[in-house]
Amino acid sequence: MIVSEQFVQLLVMVLSGIAVGFIIDSVRLIVFSTPKRSSLRRWMMVFELLTWILLGGLTYYLLFWLKDGAWRAYDPLAQIAGIFLYQTFFQTFLRFIAKVLVNIIWRPFWFVVQLIIAIIRQILQILMNIGAFILRPFVKIYSYLSYTFLKKVRFIKYNKRQQ
Repeated sequence: MIVSEQFVQLLVMVLSGIAVGFIIDSVRLIVFSTPKRSSLRRWMMVFELLTWILLGGLTYYLLFWLKDGAWRAYDPLAQIAGIFLYQTFFQTFLRFIAKVLVNIIWRPFWFVVQLIIAIIRQILQILMNIGAFILRPFVKIYSYLSYTFLKKVRFIKYNKRQQ
């Protein structure tokens, strides 16, 4: 392997580190843009852990595609250097882009998802109220009959004990 190929591979790993930093920062931005009581925020640690695992798998795939799976000691160092480069130089600009994308894409999407969930809940609530309204006479009849039947059974048992 010639030196220019190694330099390109090192540069690709640094760029993947910058991408990892941007993706993790964007995931955190998306999670914190949801309401405090949302399920996404409650499961934030699991969501971020799954993101890290996915990024690790994608990094391995990148190594496999770039170097036929050959791993060098400078590869994780180059990726960590890319994450530090993101934190140092690119974070303000890329975070601005991420905030714009969150406000343009994620918040309307989240609003539509919440709206659909609220509509489905209301439909289910209406169906349950209709079912309860239809079953109410049968429940009343059943409770009356069971009460009178149990009252008769208790009366019979009480009379048998008295005799």
